[in-house]
Amino acid sequence: MTKTHTYSILGAPESTTTWDGSPQTIVPPNGLTMPQTNNGSMVFAYQNNSTGNNQGNLILTSGGSQPMPLIVQAGLVQPTMLVNNWHANNLNVTNTSPVAGTPIWCEAFGPGLPGQTPVKLPVGTPISLSPLGGGAGTNSVAQGTTQPNYMQLSMVSNTANLTILAVIGGPPDASGNNAYVIALNSASGNTGPGTPTPAPQGYYATTGGNAYAMMFNWSSSVIYVANMSPSTAAPCQVTMISL
Repeated sequence: MTKTHTYSILGAPESTTTWDGSPQTIVPPNGLTMPQTNNGSMVFAYQNNSTGNNQGNLILTSGGSQPMPLIVQAGLVQPTMLVNNWHANNLNVTNTSPVAGTPIWCEAFGPGLPGQTPVKLPVGTPISLSPLGGGAGTNSVAQGTTQPNYMQLSMVSNTANLTILAVIGGPPDASGNNAYVIALNSASGNTGPGTPTPAPQGYYATTGGNAYAMMFNWSSSVIYVANMSPSTAAPCQVTMISL
């Protein structure tokens, strides 16, 4: 009897989920596809949720560009961030980890992504932002307009929970980026601007405390703030202050 062989395409996802940036966990060799990204900075977060010491791997592709491999370290207590501009192209994320028991959690944020309805971010009035998926009546994303003078964005967590906020707005830097990821109650301690320690990959700043103040002067610009914290974290208070 002739033996029948089955074949699969190397690296092809077994199943692919259409993705709007909301939190998803994928196991190898499954993937996610976002049909269209922003034509501007977007924040992609990923974390290895393996119960064993299994290093994970993701491969990102967009249009015809070169695939971007990402090593997803096991045992990290906070997500790794990638800030990038995929220029309104699609984004495909595939879990290519060699061990089946390596689930990887993914989430993306950026103005205008489907499935996100920002609430108003006023000047001088605190608002509460919960992690995405916090349930009915909670808000995870806010958007407002800055004033043409120096301003401060105050971020406060009233717990010891790891709290991760993405701020997008203002003029792009030399690399074309205008996204800033900030972690409160971070195991990395105080890093980033004003400290001797560079921030971890993908982060603008981290603090071991429960509060951080970001000062800026973006003239009259749209400002977007998203709570990218783990789903079990408590809400965070955000206040935009005119100085």
